[in-house]
Amino acid sequence: MTTAERRGESEQWSTFFLADEMFAVRVEDVQEVIMHQPLTPVPLAPDYVVGLLNLRGQIIPAVDLRSRLQFEARVPTGEEKLLVLKTNEGLLSVVVDEIGDVLELPSAAWRSPPDTLARGYRTFVLGICPIEGHLVLGLKIAALTAEDPSHGSKS
Repeated sequence: MTTAERRGESEQWSTFFLADEMFAVRVEDVQEVIMHQPLTPVPLAPDYVVGLLNLRGQIIPAVDLRSRLQFEARVPTGEEKLLVLKTNEGLLSVVVDEIGDVLELPSAAWRSPPDTLARGYRTFVLGICPIEGHLVLGLKIAALTAEDPSHGSKS
């Protein structure tokens, strides 16, 4: 462990992929990773809420991150991966394309989201961290359950 790590200047991040983009959430915000489990559809829910996950008797909403972040829809394979995240409102599961590694990312390496990100997309990104030829996009978990800004009133 480096001196910087001992001083708390880096954190562990759990990474995952949507399309070719690498995203990350803090490890302490992840309860567990599920390789696949059936979801129960929810009538009249927003499009990005793809169902409910029954996790050992606990019912958890499932959000399709591709839909929520306005990525191109994935072709369902029946092998979707889920991250169960801890939020202030309770647990939330998110459907992702692939599960990545846990990375130790230095706090000082994080930058604000660039202005070149679409405004709606930037709503969900807390920062970017360049590592080994990749950009890691830090995900704002609380923004995933907030009211969809594109469905609000137009000004």
